[in-house]
Amino acid sequence: MGLDEFINQLPEDDQSAINYASLPELSRLTGPEASEFGQLWLEWSSERVLNIVERMVSLCETQPDVEFEVIYKQGLNHPNPAVRVASLKGLEESEDRALVVPLSKLLKSDPEPEVRTAAAIPLAHLSMMAETGKLSLAYRETLEDTLYGVLEDEEEIQDVKLKVMEAVSVFAAERLTSHIELAWASGDLKARQSSLFSMGQTSDPRWIGYVIPDLEHDAASVRYEAAMAMGELGEEHHLRVMDAPLDDEDLTVQLAAISAVERIGGDVAKAKLESKLASPEPQVVELVQQALQTMKDEEDLDEVVTQEMARSMFGATDTLPGIDTEGYEPAELEGWENLPDPSEVNDFGTGITEEAEELGLDRGDPFDIDLPPEDPWDHEENF
Repeated sequence: MGLDEFINQLPEDDQSAINYASLPELSRLTGPEASEFGQLWLEWSSERVLNIVERMVSLCETQPDVEFEVIYKQGLNHPNPAVRVASLKGLEESEDRALVVPLSKLLKSDPEPEVRTAAAIPLAHLSMMAETGKLSLAYRETLEDTLYGVLEDEEEIQDVKLKVMEAVSVFAAERLTSHIELAWASGDLKARQSSLFSMGQTSDPRWIGYVIPDLEHDAASVRYEAAMAMGELGEEHHLRVMDAPLDDEDLTVQLAAISAVERIGGDVAKAKLESKLASPEPQVVELVQQALQTMKDEEDLDEVVTQEMARSMFGATDTLPGIDTEGYEPAELEGWENLPDPSEVNDFGTGITEEAEELGLDRGDPFDIDLPPEDPWDHEENF
């Protein structure tokens, strides 16, 4: 079954039930098929379209092999704001750089605040990609300009600005500091939560003095965000303040504290987590077991060959740790020594350049080269 068959099976009456079992057949439509679908659903009721998009989003959570991004992109142009919001939810973890521009336009100019708020979430994910070098400098600059432009817009409403603050916090620029401080001190509960989340995203230890007191805040939602932020900002000597969150009366705070202690790591963290194995709460025990296993796996990965170990294994004349250089020509040794920094190289050995991005070579798969785009969102001129 394909697009035509799915459409033919739709009941003519908008109020009739849809056979959602056939939705997977719409996975990975081509650009032209998605455009056709986007035109057809303009003839349907907004309620029917919304139900379809929401079912697609839900299906992706349970079946990771299905993918409806090209349909979600069509939904960004739907006249109904609820459909646009649902489509944005489907794109929250998209890594498609071609979305930077259309999402930026939605964030800046959509007439509905709930749509602008929703647009900030996938932009946050794309910002994280830019911060970690997975997008080019040009995309990073576009993201920063867009997000800071909205954050510093005095006419924008608070809900939108808080989500934008969370999105731009990964860049950890100095111009963000005053926005976080104002949100934290505003007295508004939602702003307090958002500021704590942003503090954690910056990975800047300057915020630890704000976060620790909020581990004992009256509101569980604030304690939760503070515990999560500790996982990003805390060091081993901060583990002493995690006892209360680990025993918090609110289960979500306990679970956040477990995740934070795992991320901080170390022997003290391990001991604290092991003490929670006796918890009567099954979710706590399950998460602790997962955390301890993750810590063990990371410890195993840390057991690498050091330079001293290499010398003892291969001889004191070796100049490259872990490599037996005996018998190799000087030119070969020089080539090894001049290898590029692994952090600047992708999975298959080429630098992440703008040219590589244009060819789709930044995707991590050497065979995932973009053909001339069928998807109108993937045209370079849109950028």
